[in-house]
Order: sequence, then structure tokens, then C-alpha cells
Amino acid sequence: MPREIITLQFGQCGNQIGMEFWKQLCMEHGISHTGTLEEYATEGTDRKDVFFYQADDDHYIPRAVLLDLEPRVIQGIINSPYSKLYNTENIFMSKHGGGAGNNWASGYDQGDRLYEDILEIIDREAENSDSLEGFTLCHSIAGGTGSGVGSFILERLNDRYPKKLTQTYSVFPMIDNDQVSDVVV
Repeated sequence: MPREIITLQFGQCGNQIGMEFWKQLCMEHGISHTGTLEEYATEGTDRKDVFFYQADDDHYIPRAVLLDLEPRVIQGIINSPYSKLYNTENIFMSKHGGGAGNNWASGYDQGDRLYEDILEIIDREAENSDSLEGFTLCHSIAGGTGSGVGSFILERLNDRYPKKLTQTYSVFPMIDNDQVSDVVV
């Protein structure tokens, strides 16, 4: 029996990586951008249920939580051809929309203030799983939301789900001799 994995997409980078991840998984599993199964993919045992669940109308929905403190990237996802793929109850955008100002400490502090709302979404997704394996976090260690909120929520996930696996895809800022990232961490 496969065990489910919940993908957490935090910040601009995490949501951009997450969007490409879901496009690829949809293509590999024969799921259209609206979540319906393509005719050629109706047979087989490719274990879609690890990353997706089926809604009552039989379309597939990613086991994903999208979070950003600044709405631009998530609005882009919501306005994309893949907008019908996601569960809108699993999308969290700050009501203030100001972001974390590319500052880890600001993101961490906002994570502390918002974590109950965020964990409510994660808990609901976990409760809807038959046998949760763990979590995958896509985020950047630069900026504020992916790094700061991501750090705070990772700590809380470890407290709340101590026996579940957690894997991170952490993107580092580009630094070379000719160009240095202007992001303050």
C-alpha cells in the first residue's frame, strides 16, 4: 500500500518549483491540467494516490499546501490553466499581502503569528490521508517567506508529526564572482 506525501510550497521560489513539479507529475500520470484523467491513462497501477487524491467528481487534486505572504506568485497559479487542479482551501495568502521583505527574521516572526492557521490546513490534509508517509517542503533559504516561515513550520511539523519523514528542496541564492544575490538573509 502506498503512503501519501503532502507537498508544502512556501514563498515565491517554493510555489514556482511546486508548480513545475505538479505539471510534471500530471504529465507522468496522465492527469490533465483540470485534474481529469486522460483517456490513455485509465489503466495501470501507477500509484497516483501518493501525491494526489480523488475528489467526489473523480478528478485528481494534489496533496499540496501553497503558502505565500505576498500574493503575486500564487495569483499567477490561480490564474493559470492549472487553477482547477488545486484545492483552494489549501492555499494560504497573507491578508496583508506585504510579504516578509526578503528577511528571514520577519518571515519567522510571521510564521509564529500565522502557524495555527497554516497547521490547520496541513492537519486537514494529513487527516484525509489513509497512511501519511511524510512531507516535502519546496522553498528558498533566501528571501523571507520560504526561509523564515518555512523554518518555523518545519520546527512545528517535527513537534506535531515526530514519526513522519520530512524532505526539503531548499534553493540557495546564487553567488559567484560576477554577481551576488541582493537578498538579505
